[in-house]
Amino acid sequence: MTTLTVDCKRVIQAECFYSCTCPHHGRPVLIYEVKTHRYSNGMTNPTNVDPKHTPADQDSADRVSELLAEFQPARIPFERRIFANRNLKMRTLDTIGFDMDYTLAPYTEAIEQLQVQLTVERLVDELGYDREILNWSYNPQFAIRGLVVDKRLGNIVKMDGHRYISRVFHGTAELSADVRRNLYANDRIRMSRQRYAIVDTLFAIPEAWLFAKLVDLTDATAKKRKSVSYRKIWSDVRKIIDRIHADQTLKDIIREDISKYVIDDPGLPDTLHRLRQGRKKLFVMTNSYGPYTDAVMSYLLDGKRSDYPHWSDYFDITVVGAKKPEFFSQRSPFIELDEEMKPKKSSVRSLRPGVIYQGGNLIDFEALSGVGGDRVLYVGDHIYGDILRSKKDTAWRNALIVPELERELRLYEALSEQFERRNELETHRRQVDQELREQDTLLRSLRDYRSGHTNQFTAEEHEAFAHARRIAKNKARRLERALSRCLKDMWSLAGELEDAFNPNWGMLFKSRAEHSLFGDQVEDFACLYTSRVSNFGQYSPYQYFRTPRDLLPHERLNIEQSEDDLRR
Repeated sequence: MTTLTVDCKRVIQAECFYSCTCPHHGRPVLIYEVKTHRYSNGMTNPTNVDPKHTPADQDSADRVSELLAEFQPARIPFERRIFANRNLKMRTLDTIGFDMDYTLAPYTEAIEQLQVQLTVERLVDELGYDREILNWSYNPQFAIRGLVVDKRLGNIVKMDGHRYISRVFHGTAELSADVRRNLYANDRIRMSRQRYAIVDTLFAIPEAWLFAKLVDLTDATAKKRKSVSYRKIWSDVRKIIDRIHADQTLKDIIREDISKYVIDDPGLPDTLHRLRQGRKKLFVMTNSYGPYTDAVMSYLLDGKRSDYPHWSDYFDITVVGAKKPEFFSQRSPFIELDEEMKPKKSSVRSLRPGVIYQGGNLIDFEALSGVGGDRVLYVGDHIYGDILRSKKDTAWRNALIVPELERELRLYEALSEQFERRNELETHRRQVDQELREQDTLLRSLRDYRSGHTNQFTAEEHEAFAHARRIAKNKARRLERALSRCLKDMWSLAGELEDAFNPNWGMLFKSRAEHSLFGDQVEDFACLYTSRVSNFGQYSPYQYFRTPRDLLPHERLNIEQSEDDLRR
């Protein structure tokens, strides 16, 4: 192992597979992996090698320099970064687990179209729906995650984390603000009620579109029917979609042409290898069953690295058919599968590498694997099945995969000038609004003082009061006009920004100025969130993910006031 002389007072978290000697203390510093570096004292040379102690093996020194330069955090593209809601030290983790569908295996839009095609065919053949629906063309942009289906009224709504509804569609048509308020102003939406269903997975997005289209069709033919039940429409759609998943119809078609439906992320194999090199045990836990899991994971990982001949070699434990979220709360036994993915009769007494297990439960998983608690990170895409249940029923840490995040972040960057303009308009509105309130207060004070002292003023003083009131009124009118223009510009710009993300629903994480229901859930339940698993390969296996400091409104205003004072 090569020895380098490095100033440990000025190099912080410079981690690589080299042993470095600190010139101040004369003791070796073992550093495991270069990734995120934090420098103090204005250090700009990442290697900071003392010329008097330059090692003879220049190739090793160059390698350290290359690694330090390669993994500078500033070079990670914005859309590939990992974001933290709660501090998480990767160094403290022993084990990292992954879901498969939409996590290790992201899907193309073709799977949504296939899901719609199979569903409408069965709605027609099995439930007698109008054959007209066979000709519909799927619109993948209609819905986003975090929407709520009102099964009683046939509506789809978007709300913020406080359950305030900002947009409502009946079928595929948006309802006006007045109609929206009349329907929901006095009705607090509680997701536990049977009336509502949340669109919380990517698999559910085509369901929302199909429900909306069927609502349109039902309304158009309502005169021919004795009654209209939007709840039954939703129930029928859910029933059929559950069937095409349960009987493997959907997944059998995907297996026949995996490259059409599954995105092959070239960074995934190296990311898993990098985590293993960082002394992390890895496991995969998916609701998909053995044959389908084997086909998809083989497509993603087999033959990608010579040191991992088979996809299962990347993982210490493999669990299929896990039936999350029940996995976290019930006690189904583990079943070992043979090479043909058929159950063995022997009981499972340990979880071994290279063996595929089916079913299981949290308690037995932790007992048989010897891992558990907050030293486990579980990575998944399902807010409820992967993130919420793992958070409520275990001490595991979690990371949410949000594939839509990449597009959202690219749009944020592309529209950065418009967002900055929006911020300027909001600041201007607050300032104008404050000045307008001050003028209103001045006018009321002048009026009240004059009415209480009418007989005590001379003619000149009356005129002075009148002149002061005219000035205050004129200024108030100018401020009102300025506020009106500002609000008009704000609403226009906000509409443009919302439409750029999605013309129906706007931004995924926001509902007007508040977090959307989805954004609120991400903040509440996900320790980390990012767009794809391979983003972990951009960071060290020992990375310390830190959350931004939480600020209450009074703290933000204090910071803004301090910044305003500095500008003056």
